[in-house]
Amino acid sequence: MIHTVLQGMKLKKEILKELLKAVAIIVLSSLPYIHDIITIRGSTFPSWVPDWGIQEFLTNSEGYVAGFSTYRVFIYTFLIHLFAHLGYVGWFFEAKDKLYRPFLLVPVSLSLYQIILILFDFRSSDLNEPHVKIILTIVISSLLAINFFFNNNKMLSEHFLKHKGSLETKKQIQTVEEENI
Repeated sequence: MIHTVLQGMKLKKEILKELLKAVAIIVLSSLPYIHDIITIRGSTFPSWVPDWGIQEFLTNSEGYVAGFSTYRVFIYTFLIHLFAHLGYVGWFFEAKDKLYRPFLLVPVSLSLYQIILILFDFRSSDLNEPHVKIILTIVISSLLAINFFFNNNKMLSEHFLKHKGSLETKKQIQTVEEENI
């Protein structure tokens, strides 16, 4: 009897865990569209949205919201970058035991860099120039590659020995004799 109750509780816990994952995916999928829900075009907020002072805090003396023309544009841009960042982070955590996993840190770090630029209004600074981002990409990629290949020799050797024959073609060339018709 107790065993059955414990199994039922474990099953409910697993169902709840999967349900929370599904809800999280739905919420994350809606991030790029939240600006349509919480702001009204041409004005500020609907009456049901609480005013926490975020817009005033992010608005500079020239009237720009973190460098954007409106709060709506800021929210859209920020959430679209956050959406991409969370997707890369999720992929990184899901890619356990994959050889490419450390290299997912490149888009994770670059998307985080872009989010920081947006939040701190550095979009018009030199930190947002294409050459800075290219250099940052090359540096991060190089450091990850050096770290990966020098610290994982044993794992790489085992992996390539295990999959040694997977790169070779095992098909035999078949010759077909043509019959004269």
